[in-house]
Amino acid sequence: MSHRERYQKWEEVARKYKLDNSRIATFELTIQNTLKLLGNKKEGLALDVGCGFGHIDILLAQKTNFQIIAIDISDIALENAKKNIKEAGLEKRIKIEKGDVYNLSYPDNYFDVIFSFGYVSAASYQKVAKEVARVLKPGGLLILDYINHHCLYKTPSLFKKFRKYKRGELYPFNVKGIRKHFSSVGLSFVSKTRFNTYPPIFGKVIPFKLYIFFEKTIGRLFKKILARVILVCFEKN
Repeated sequence: MSHRERYQKWEEVARKYKLDNSRIATFELTIQNTLKLLGNKKEGLALDVGCGFGHIDILLAQKTNFQIIAIDISDIALENAKKNIKEAGLEKRIKIEKGDVYNLSYPDNYFDVIFSFGYVSAASYQKVAKEVARVLKPGGLLILDYINHHCLYKTPSLFKKFRKYKRGELYPFNVKGIRKHFSSVGLSFVSKTRFNTYPPIFGKVIPFKLYIFFEKTIGRLFKKILARVILVCFEKN
């Protein structure tokens, strides 16, 4: 896919984007789990690859001391991210820039931490790992999420996705695959966690706190089979 095709794809995604209570819950849970994976690393220069409308960057800035550069290929997403960050009063902590993960415009060994969220994390794309590793400092962390194709909610589409994986159209299919993907560029697996156990019922009717309540109760007991997202942490050698 060319740069122009990627741009058009994500412009269309941003154009259709709607913030609902399920997404709000996902943002909250993403940050909670990310903070656990970060451990004591809560400051320095961070890059968010594929920042979207900036919602996660705002939460991250509020709960850490990172200086954040947030990039996206979509002009629509960037315009909305700037607006949201200004309303949150975090313009001095979060810098919004247009960028393409396939060709990052930053020096080698530049960032302390790189984040990439959104179920289909931009940092997990094929042919991107080397570029992400290049701009990460030695000892720096990469934290990204991706769909847990093996969760119970995904069972109806599991066989179809497995066939796509075998054809090379779906990556990664499991934790082993993503570990191998990043080990080839000098990023060592540190840890992982699962979340988003609540049913994929989206909208504004269900309060976002109810999603989180499910996560902390029923979801906690059945995390291995219900979690729709796997969050993985890597460290640069």
